[in-house]
Parts: sequence; structure tokens; C-alpha cells
Amino acid sequence: MAAAKLRVLQCIRQGQVGGGESHLLNLVNHLNRDKFEPVVLSFTEGPMVDSLRAKNVKCFVIETLRPFDVSVWKKVKELMISEKIDLVHAHGTRANSNISWAARSLNIPIVYTIHGWSFHPDQGFLLKKFRTLSEKYLTSRSTLNISVSAANKRSGETEIKGFKSVIVNYGIDQTKFSPSNVQKDVRAELGIPADKTLVVFIARFTLQKQPQAVVKAFGKAVKANPDLHLLMVGDGELKAETVALAQELGITSRITFQSFRL
Repeated sequence: MAAAKLRVLQCIRQGQVGGGESHLLNLVNHLNRDKFEPVVLSFTEGPMVDSLRAKNVKCFVIETLRPFDVSVWKKVKELMISEKIDLVHAHGTRANSNISWAARSLNIPIVYTIHGWSFHPDQGFLLKKFRTLSEKYLTSRSTLNISVSAANKRSGETEIKGFKSVIVNYGIDQTKFSPSNVQKDVRAELGIPADKTLVVFIARFTLQKQPQAVVKAFGKAVKANPDLHLLMVGDGELKAETVALAQELGITSRITFQSFRL
């Protein structure tokens, strides 16, 4: 008789597209289905969720934008029970903070992939201290912590006494990103002249990614080299402000804004 598949709950803070979300998407798509049965929990709707559902991956959304949101913990626990979850894989701080209590109360192991710390050097003392203590709490209660880079691991070891993790770098889909594949002409699709030197920004439009700094720098660069063109791909809370900044600087015609593509 074949062994039962391990039911893994993959948890992510949002259904929008970002680094962690793209990683989860690739992870679920390439999981060995002979051994593992993925179930996805997102704390918002979005294109990542839509894409997984289109591929018949079981997805659930429990709406919250807050970390440590006690009001959703009971729902998360009920989901783990009803789906007979064997292992929880949390991607990011918000996801882990909202699944940790439920998983531990059910004695379900937690794997925590740290896609980026919630604390940053530019934060005020109290905010950074609070977030560092939050990460210490979460990492100490996870069964296994995964750092996505050596720098990611060093940051944890520097700020959190006793922090332990293994390093698992992001993988690359060699089928999708193969030089043998014929890719369509994106320049022609977006109306970017072939003779322009193309500068590309692909990231969430958030404070950490500094999209407005990119636009300001490009505004200076294009004055020195008029053949430059900037392609900014992504979405986020700072996108409208970034578009407005490009208009203010009078360089809208030199910049193409696009949403994420899956």
C-alpha cells in the first residue's frame, strides 16, 4: 500500500506578487506530488492565489493585513484541522505570526522561511526593538528556520541571540529561464524603441525597494544620456506616488510602467 502523502500548508501574507509569493508559486508548482500534497493559505486575495487555483491547487484566504492578528488564529486552527495538515511552511513574518499559535497548539511542525527581516537599520529604536523581539519569538518557536541567503542569516545572528537557521537559496526555474527558449519581443509589445538603452526595475513598489529613488536617479541619468529608457515592473502602495513623481520631473515619456506578470 502506498504511503500517505504529507499534507503541507504553505502560508503567505498576501496573494499579490512579490519575491516571497513568486517563490511559493514556484515551490508549489514543482513539489513532488507523489510525496507531498500542498495546501495554500494566503491572508489576502490576489493574482498569485488566482494562478494557483487555475492549476487546481487548493487555496484558502483568511483576510487580514496585520501581523499577530489574534482575531484570525482560531480560523487558522480550524483550517489546519479540517485539512489534516501535517507540516506548516510559513513564508515571512506576517504569515508566521498568524499561524504559529495554531500550529503549536496542534503539535504541527513549523518551517519558517525568512524572505526578509521585519526589522531594518533605518527604523527608529523602539520600532526596531519591537520587531527584533517579534522575530526572536517566532524563530525560537519554529521547528526549522530557513535563511534565503548568507547575508539574511548573518542579519539574524547579529540581531537575535541564539538564532539558528539553514541557508536555502532561491532556485531558478531552468525551464522558464532557459536561453534555448524563444522569448517574445517585449520592447515591441510595449512600444519601446529598439535603439534605446533599456534600464529595468522589477520589484514591489514599497519603501524597502525605493522606486522613487530609482525615478529620481533616472531623471538625472537621462539628462546625460537621452537614449535611456526605464521599464518599471511591479505593483504596490507607492506606485501611484512614483508615477506622479515621473510626471512632476517631466520624464513620463521616458518611463514605461507595467504590472507584475506571472
